[in-house]
Amino acid sequence: MNRIPFAQQVPHEVRRSGRTLLFWQVFPLLWLAFLYYPVQAFLDAPHGPGAAALFWGLNTVFVGVFLRSFWGRPDPRWSVGGWALSVVTYALLLPLAPGGASAYLIYGGSMIGFQASTGLAAWLAILNVALMVLPFWNGTYAPGDLAWLAPNMLFTLVAAYGNHASFRRRVADAQLTAAHAEQERLAAEAERERIARDLHDLLGHTLSVIVLKSELAGKLAERHPARAAEEIREVERISREALGEVRAAVSGYRGSGLSAELARAKVALDAAGVRLTVGSALCTLPPATEAAAAMLLREAITNVVRHARARTVDVTLVPQGRGWQLTVRDDGVGGLGPEGSGLTGMRERLRAIGGTLARDGRGGTTLTATLPGEDDRPALPVPAGARGRV
Repeated sequence: MNRIPFAQQVPHEVRRSGRTLLFWQVFPLLWLAFLYYPVQAFLDAPHGPGAAALFWGLNTVFVGVFLRSFWGRPDPRWSVGGWALSVVTYALLLPLAPGGASAYLIYGGSMIGFQASTGLAAWLAILNVALMVLPFWNGTYAPGDLAWLAPNMLFTLVAAYGNHASFRRRVADAQLTAAHAEQERLAAEAERERIARDLHDLLGHTLSVIVLKSELAGKLAERHPARAAEEIREVERISREALGEVRAAVSGYRGSGLSAELARAKVALDAAGVRLTVGSALCTLPPATEAAAAMLLREAITNVVRHARARTVDVTLVPQGRGWQLTVRDDGVGGLGPEGSGLTGMRERLRAIGGTLARDGRGGTTLTATLPGEDDRPALPVPAGARGRV
């Protein structure tokens, strides 16, 4: 029996793309159209108040359980319970709606398929078909009814298979998303440990030496001023070396560039079912310009995954004048509503280095950034009091 552990099934907190979420909200409502057959069969004959109360009450409970088995957190208990309710509803309503009660067994096949056990889904779907055949033995159905009942039997098996395959796909997608999230968490944890280790190695010994020499200079200040001054100069030298080491280390912590950000974007878009195309080979950019471009790409891809419901994303980076133009275009819902804090922050970041950002919400969303060359970047103002300082 092929099983997927329940602990590995779809986490309730996993964010799915807007398109997939909308499908799983609408899909169960389409299935409810099959209730037309038992309702029509029931209305074709007169029934007393008790029969009417039984029929409508059971249908109300049945619809609630059916929607819960699809809309709630995937749970085998709801799947098996929904199947059992479909069998009970079929047995109780068969005398009241003989021409349409088999629809409940089709619902049972769909619900039993939406769980992890392939063997259980298969056997209970076959049992559904057997239950459809039983009324021929007691005379409820005539032999001629097999012409319309046979497609129902086939559809029961198809519904069970289709929903089971769909369920397993959802589980696989959720496991892949969880694996990516775990990889990102472990990478972040490893990076934090590396930073802590590097800072300890860089500054631990240096700061200890600075403290000792400062204490020594304080003790020598009155008795041996020359030696105290020498120790202070040594403290200054060590401090400058430590500052250089820290700056070198910090430069290594900065983003790994546009190419690495593009690789991360592909992973995120693949998980969301969005195709990424890159229009041209990436140019070599100055470090500050490349950092801004990578941040813009990250913000744009985040917005696509969260809001756009897009199918494709195109990224191009081409020379323009003495700088470059980065374009990120998607075919999602677009819109010209107010910008969020992410895009506003990116606009300010580009403005700080002499670039611009334009947004077009027609036919999707297009972000166009102009990136300056090294010589075109504005010089940062230096406060008067800071001139000459290290």
